[in-house]
Amino acid sequence: MSAHMKKPLIKISVGKENFKLPQKEAKAVLALVKSIDNLSTSTNKSAEVVYKEIAKDRPQGAVYLRGMRVRENINQKQLEEMTGIPASNISKYESGARVITESVAKKFAHVLGINKKKLLKS
Repeated sequence: MSAHMKKPLIKISVGKENFKLPQKEAKAVLALVKSIDNLSTSTNKSAEVVYKEIAKDRPQGAVYLRGMRVRENINQKQLEEMTGIPASNISKYESGARVITESVAKKFAHVLGINKKKLLKS
């Protein structure tokens, strides 16, 4: 039986912003960007807005958690080791399948050096 291997994150650029996203989400972001006519620095649609459109079904706190973890170049297993929160739960928090509670937000905020209030947004 082979071990389950996660697919690597794909690095994409939208305007002046760079993101590392799972392949499925990266393809969706690139498709959305291609559909926007004349994407340039003069557009009022920032990379953050584009990503939010892709992740619109997820709570803001979930998107923020994933973004901060990726920004710090930490995988879910490493975050588990740093917080004591199981990686399977971290995955559920990031997907929005599980609600980030005050005590969990405090642990993430401490490790990632962020404001816990941003993790509690729905």
